[in-house]
Amino acid sequence: MPLSHKVFIRSTLVFLFFSFVLSTPPEDPIKCSSQNTSCTITNSYGMFPDRSTCEAAQVLYPTTEEELVSMVASAARKKSKMKVATRYSHSIPKLVCPEGQNGLLISTKYLNKILKIDVEARTMRVESGVTMKELINEAAKAGLALPYAPYWWGLTIGGLMGTGAHGSSLWGRGSSVHDYVVELRIVRPAGPEDGYAKVESLNEQHEDLNAVKVSLGVLGVISQV
Repeated sequence: MPLSHKVFIRSTLVFLFFSFVLSTPPEDPIKCSSQNTSCTITNSYGMFPDRSTCEAAQVLYPTTEEELVSMVASAARKKSKMKVATRYSHSIPKLVCPEGQNGLLISTKYLNKILKIDVEARTMRVESGVTMKELINEAAKAGLALPYAPYWWGLTIGGLMGTGAHGSSLWGRGSSVHDYVVELRIVRPAGPEDGYAKVESLNEQHEDLNAVKVSLGVLGVISQV
């Protein structure tokens, strides 16, 4: 057969490339050398802007508001400096750093319960360690939704409240999550006459509610929202 009449069949190799993305939560920002003592804390990025790592003498993990009150009272009685840490410590500034080995961390990692959902009032009561993902999922089950939220689901309700975290909109009340909070509870240090710790419950009629909403952790530990 003449070459011009020959039929050449060319094989085409098709390579298919599949890309798999595995998403995992950040590591625990708190690490201790002995049980819950001699600890260090960083943030979810693994470093603070000045590349330092904060130290703390001890970290405490309350599981109820009653335990939180007891821990705050004990630290206040001893005049220990306290700072609040969230599950992933997402804040970039060093707001969480106590006074080195003389300081104390109180983590809200296990204050993570959904306490009440009122469908008719369209409200939820949660502990401050509940994450955005947990809040949104539980709200959806009840046919509710949060109008606006920050970009990352790992933020805790207490953490985003204390730092004024927000979404992006000027519609309605705005995109800040704290603008939709109607009541919260905060545990703060007190004098001996109050047992060295006191629980304050603030609603929309309380003149200090707006100050406590975005308090950067300096007024106490938010226990419920």
